[in-house]
Parts: sequence; C-alpha cells; structure tokens
Amino acid sequence: MELFNWITELDYLAWFTIGLVFAISELFIPGVYLLWFGLASFTMGILVHFTTFTPIETCVIFALLGAVYSAVGWWAYAKILKRTSDKNKYLNDMAGAHIGKVYNLSQDVVDGRAKAKVGDSFWLVQTEDDDLKKGDKVMVVGVEDGVILKVARYEKK
Repeated sequence: MELFNWITELDYLAWFTIGLVFAISELFIPGVYLLWFGLASFTMGILVHFTTFTPIETCVIFALLGAVYSAVGWWAYAKILKRTSDKNKYLNDMAGAHIGKVYNLSQDVVDGRAKAKVGDSFWLVQTEDDDLKKGDKVMVVGVEDGVILKVARYEKK
C-alpha cells in the first residue's frame, strides 16, 4: 500500500502538469487517447484542490474519469465521422469520384473502348455500346482497375 501513497501527495499543480504532459504528448504520439487522460488529469487537479482522497480512491477516480472522457470522445468522433463520410467517400479514389457524372466522348468507340475528356485530361472508357460516336454524352456507371471508366449512353430523363 505504501507504493501508492505518493499519489495522495500530488497537489493540483502536479495534476495540471500531468495533464499538460498528456496533452503535449498527443502532438507527438497520435491516437487521440492521451488527450482524454490529459482532461482526466485536469479534472483530477480540480478535485484534489478541494478534497483529499486515499490512494485507492485517487486511482479509481482517475481511471473512471479517463474512461468517461474516452467514451465521450469516441462517441463525438463517431458522430463527426458519420456526418462527413459521404463527403470523403472517394477521397483517395479519383476514378470512383466520377461515377454518376456525364462526359463527352473524344473519339469513336472501337471494340468497346474510347477516350473521354474528363476535366483537363482524357480517360480511357469502356462500354458495351459500340454505336457511340465522338461527341456523344456518356455517364460513368463504374470503374475497372481504378483507371478505366465504365460508361453507358447518357439519356436525359
């Protein structure tokens, strides 16, 4: 039991320092969990300023605060990620970002393949419709191998 007696000697400034160390460590060790234990340390500093605890109480309260702050942080990040996941659906998938968009063919379809002008570049497109000609509008319906856009004739509805 004497091993944990030093924890009761920590005053509020020591707890604030521990919290600051956790918060600064978060900058160098990414993962966000150190931040929550830093907040638990700050809260512990406030509690210790007004009350004294036994070593066991101190450890349990700090562990509970760390768990509560981690759970709240996990819940908040889950809500944020859920809200922004549709915006970043194709963040690292440049070809997938074109699905559903309409482009003009820049050459006639030969053997199911042609090129379409996409932005300032030309992309290889693949289609089942060999009757498509240069200038026809096509809509991207899929992607093959991350570089070939699968297209179909675009018909206005």
